[in-house]
Formats: sequence, structure tokens, C-alpha cells
Amino acid sequence: MAYIGNKPTSSPFVTDSYTGSGTQTAFLSLTYAPAATSSIAVFVNGAYKKPTTDYTVSGTTLNFVTAPAAAASIVVLHLGVGSQTTTTVADGTITTAKIVDNAVTQSKLSTDIDFGINALFYTGS
Repeated sequence: MAYIGNKPTSSPFVTDSYTGSGTQTAFLSLTYAPAATSSIAVFVNGAYKKPTTDYTVSGTTLNFVTAPAAAASIVVLHLGVGSQTTTTVADGTITTAKIVDNAVTQSKLSTDIDFGINALFYTGS
């Protein structure tokens, strides 16, 4: 199977860990902002917490409906995060064979390139 950019690889789930205080309901600085509340699995002292019923997420902040007990172990498992790296294609590495036929049209070319192409075919008098 062909890929654009990096070949997908598997990676371990990202986890965040916190300790309850008995009063704190908002835990800041999740490693990633989940796409949705259900994009993370939350455990307090090993017990699974239900998304939207027991907690919500706003950006990188985890908000509990009821504060976890003092000294409670809170583990957040990010589901499906994958690699967060961006790859830039190096200059001079895309060849004609990599471009689909008719993918680049004259309207996509700059006027400088247009002028150069037209000059090649100018027969003049």
C-alpha cells in the first residue's frame, strides 16, 4: 500500500497521571486535546469512569463531575493518538512519476513559468 508522508506505525498509548485532592475537579495539561470526551479512557483508583457522565473534556483540561478522593490515582489513557510528527518532503525529491497525469494544469502554474513555456514554443517571424 502506498503512503504520502511517513508510513503509519503503531505506538504505545499516551497516558497522563494525576493524584486526587478530594476537592479538585479540573485537571489541566492533558498531553493532547482529545477530539471528543470519549477519545480518552479515565480510571480513578482502577475504576473506569464514564465519559460525559463522570467527566468532560475542554481542550487539554479534564473536568470531573465529582472531585476524586484525596490521594486517588487518576490515569487518563488517550485512545488512538498515534504519531504527532510532521514530515516535509525534501527539495528536489518529487519526480514526474510521482505526479498523476493531468494533475498540474496551466492555471496552477505561475506567470513566470507560463512565460518560459510559451517562449519555448514561440516561433516568431
